[in-house]
Amino acid sequence: MHWKSRLYPPALPSKYILIIAEKARAAEKIAQALGGSFAKMIRIHGVPVWIVKWQGKDYVIAPAAGHLFTLHTDEKEYPVFSFKWVPRYLVDEEAKHTKKFLDVLKLLAKNAIFFINACDYDIEGSLIGYMIIKHVGDVTRAARARFSSLTKQEIIKAFSNLSPLDMNMVEAGYCRHALDWLWGINISRALMDVYHRAFGKSRILSAGRVQTPTLAHAVQITLERRLHVPDPLFYPIVKINVNNTIYTLENLDDPFKSKHEVQEYVNSLRRYGYVVVEDINVKNTILPPPHPFNLPDLQAEAYRIYGLSPYRVQRIAEDLYLDALISYPRTNSQKLPPTLDNREILEKLKNINSEYRRLVTMLLRETGGILRPNNGPKDDPAHPAIYPTGEFTHRKLSTVHYKIYDLIVRRYLATFSKPAHIRYIDIVFRAGHRRFILRGVQIIEYGWLKYYPFAQPKEKAIPYTLFKRGQRIPISSVSIRIVYSKPPSPPSRYSLLKWMESVNIGTESTRAEIIEVLYKRGYLVSRKGAATEASDLGIAIVSVLRKYLPQLTSVDLTRQFEEYIDKIKSMRLKCDPVLSEAKTILSTYLAQFKRYLNVIARELYKYIEPEGEQLKAAQSCQICHRMAVDKGFCIFHLEAYKRILEHYPRWRDAGYDWHSYLSKLIQLRSTGKYVKDVCHFLLRSRYNLRH
Repeated sequence: MHWKSRLYPPALPSKYILIIAEKARAAEKIAQALGGSFAKMIRIHGVPVWIVKWQGKDYVIAPAAGHLFTLHTDEKEYPVFSFKWVPRYLVDEEAKHTKKFLDVLKLLAKNAIFFINACDYDIEGSLIGYMIIKHVGDVTRAARARFSSLTKQEIIKAFSNLSPLDMNMVEAGYCRHALDWLWGINISRALMDVYHRAFGKSRILSAGRVQTPTLAHAVQITLERRLHVPDPLFYPIVKINVNNTIYTLENLDDPFKSKHEVQEYVNSLRRYGYVVVEDINVKNTILPPPHPFNLPDLQAEAYRIYGLSPYRVQRIAEDLYLDALISYPRTNSQKLPPTLDNREILEKLKNINSEYRRLVTMLLRETGGILRPNNGPKDDPAHPAIYPTGEFTHRKLSTVHYKIYDLIVRRYLATFSKPAHIRYIDIVFRAGHRRFILRGVQIIEYGWLKYYPFAQPKEKAIPYTLFKRGQRIPISSVSIRIVYSKPPSPPSRYSLLKWMESVNIGTESTRAEIIEVLYKRGYLVSRKGAATEASDLGIAIVSVLRKYLPQLTSVDLTRQFEEYIDKIKSMRLKCDPVLSEAKTILSTYLAQFKRYLNVIARELYKYIEPEGEQLKAAQSCQICHRMAVDKGFCIFHLEAYKRILEHYPRWRDAGYDWHSYLSKLIQLRSTGKYVKDVCHFLLRSRYNLRH
């Protein structure tokens, strides 16, 4: 039923309890749980609204569209510390669609006798619902519904046991938004100011309390990669023949750095003609079942197995939650609660498909129906670990949605299973003064790996019973392999998320989104595959902030404020002193930043190539158009030049003269970009150097 008039919708009861859901699909699930087939849906301004009668009372269920309110100021300068909450659609061009949702909620609030915040149970959902009730309703006539899945049973349980509004969560959400706003608007305006002074044009730039330290980490890796000078490393490759099968031994010791030394060693091995068995280690290891998934673990496994970005996995998991197929995914918990009816879930999973029926039947037989999850150490006061609900959806899942759902189901089954038993075999050989190893892996008992095969080790059979300590094994062949030292692996969406988690900045629900902002702003750029590198703009922002506002790129300050927010959630701290401290810090550093604006603007030329006549030719790098700082090189090519000189003696020991050294660096894929630039320049210009 559609209703477009601005008058009161005739289909609505005269008085009712207004339930506010975070999204339309969640509102629909709540309506189906409370009203069943009697739930009636109407549309007001195109927004779906449900009417139900439950336990003799009339309810109207209406969705929000995420945050309907945001922080804003009319002040144009910086630092700015005064803000107010305003409807998002008024200040955010991308939020225009939220106006109709707010208009509908305003209309529905007029005849509501009570309000229930049924948004997601986290600090964001608590804040979303509270701000709506505060602006269009009455927070003194309001309650909170808490649930971790959108199944009928859990929704009914939640609405049968309403709680007061969770003001600790609301205050923590408010404080996080205020901190992010203060950090973002002030540092962003400072950066845009200095960029305009440097290049005479405007550009949207942003910085953030969590965003900037994360970018700084990516910049550090990018610079190390671009400045990497590989060194030649020499490994002896030894092969042995056992029962007419050739095995290649791994080196246990460090590589040779001299070609002459490795050649002498290889010649000696050819004279000896054998290696000696020094040790035989056979270790039977018990691998306990995995912990149930929390969001970071799910993101890690989905990236490892399917190469999916953390942000995409989070969005897919949220879709599955809204379809009531899994519990709430934005959780840090690795624990399934003792109250969860796991037997009922397993029985429901049997009806999903034949493969799940086979796995569940096998699991129940194996455990004798005694289901004890291998809970992990991490906990979340709001939600349990992610688990499948066993519910069925008539909506066909996309291939990638099914992959994530299947991953969650299999992990859930595996956590109840028996340990796996793996045999690891290490045979250590000695040849002269060096050691080698032959490794084998054998699965003795699959245990939980039957349900979660994604963690199976790759088996490698070796005839370890044929070896004895002190035994001489003939060498089949020996050769030399040259390996070139590698730079650090390029950052990726996944590695950045894991780094954020390791240093404890951001939250399980915000990290992936913050990483996406760095791409959106052009600070990070995707290259081949999932690899990422920082752009020149990203490098410039971090370099300038590190020099003039170093604390704002530090994880320490960010982590400190994260701890404050956790204390607010647990009611050990209030928001006001936290905001006061943030304002003091920002005031101090922004005053310093403003004093050096013109100097900082000029400094940007060191990192970003200016356009036009902003630098005279004599001031420019001989290779690029950045500002030259010494020897006619910019800051990056000067550092690359220094590293080329520093590493040359190692290559000279490997038999390379200066010209062949530079030529080889250009050919190697592991050589950094800035290093290759300088090599090309030196070869082209016959740079006047003595070696």
